[in-house]
Amino acid sequence: MSDISVINGKKITTQDLYNCLQQVGIEKGDIICVHSHLMGFGKPLLKRHDFMKAIVDTLRAVIGETGTLIMPTFTYSFCNQEVYDRDKSPSAVGILTEYYRGCEKVNRTWHPIFSFAIGGMGREEYLDIGPDAFSLDSVYGKMIRDNGKIVMLGGNYGYTFYYLAEEHVNVGHRYFKNFSGRIRMGEKDFTTSVPYFVRNLEMDSELDEEKLWKFLMDSKCQNQVDFAKGTVAAVDCRKMYHDVCSVLRTDQKRFL
Repeated sequence: MSDISVINGKKITTQDLYNCLQQVGIEKGDIICVHSHLMGFGKPLLKRHDFMKAIVDTLRAVIGETGTLIMPTFTYSFCNQEVYDRDKSPSAVGILTEYYRGCEKVNRTWHPIFSFAIGGMGREEYLDIGPDAFSLDSVYGKMIRDNGKIVMLGGNYGYTFYYLAEEHVNVGHRYFKNFSGRIRMGEKDFTTSVPYFVRNLEMDSELDEEKLWKFLMDSKCQNQVDFAKGTVAAVDCRKMYHDVCSVLRTDQKRFL
């Protein structure tokens, strides 16, 4: 156990984080995709590298050697007309994800918009994905199949998974658009295109995360406990997917 941060004079330890993860239902052998907002952890007591390592080590300890730890390392490269370099393009979604993609025995998916860093048992299966980041053949799609969980550290900042349900229902406020560009993967360098079910900006199409959060809590898709300045939460991917799809089939704008 080590002290990782402090808030209002109270020290937060790795044991505190471990306990919170267990309280929201994370167990040995789980497949978890971790979204993070580390401002919710309070003031770090460790140097950046050590702070990140302590969090990753705690996540790995909770799921054990048979678990799979996934983090988003989205770059939006093709959206920004940039080359996606699997080994070098930095994650645009937080310092913890950027740290994790560089860890030993962690591999990154090839997707030039929505990539993920994946470690642990079964990571090869999660690296074998199709070009549509929100299809049932995507990382998120495989998590539904395998009863995975979305974990949110520090606050409710991890609802990208929701867009898989919108795509499956084929909501009217989104449409498919192809994005093209170059991908570098080691010595491989090639041009390709990927589909993305984008928002129609001329319509009321922006997700209201407060509405979604309330629904997930009320329907018991999400477990949540207070932690430091924020929260730690876990979302049941399979239940969320089916429950949200059921709502969207009758009201496509329910969560906008």
